[in-house]
Amino acid sequence: MLEDTIIPYFVERQEFQRILFIGSDWYTKPYNRYFRSKKYWTIEIDPVKKKYGAKKHVVGSLLNLSEHFTTNYFDLIICNGVFGYGIDTREATETSFQQCFQCLRSGGILVFGWNDILGFQPFSALEQCQSLQQFEPYVFTPLATTQYLVADSPNRHRFNFYLKPLPQ
Repeated sequence: MLEDTIIPYFVERQEFQRILFIGSDWYTKPYNRYFRSKKYWTIEIDPVKKKYGAKKHVVGSLLNLSEHFTTNYFDLIICNGVFGYGIDTREATETSFQQCFQCLRSGGILVFGWNDILGFQPFSALEQCQSLQQFEPYVFTPLATTQYLVADSPNRHRFNFYLKPLPQ
């Protein structure tokens, strides 16, 4: 879903030029090709995994994102597979989404991919995370929904789409 639908949609749209992908591993290395015409950044806490990241890579924690990027810098942030796999507490989750909110421009999009089964999430983030509630649900046009359950995923992998609201 991520490689076939989500990434291509954002690559094709001109309004998404500055992109951050949170987390790097062997399976994220090909994303450099997808985003080659964009200002594509990755952040990963494990320095060994830098080799899988973007040319513009930060070795660091999502918890400290604003130490590396200015307010309103990114057009798109993709946070896939780190909730329950590095971001493991309520406090870390609140801080992480607050950092995303701060570094995402108004009208920018947050794609949040996570496993919706017990044992893979530190708490029920969607209902209980205050910093995530600063965002508005975003209807992802290709799927015509704000949240999508990957049908054949044994971990009940979901994608939720959020918009940082425009100032009023």
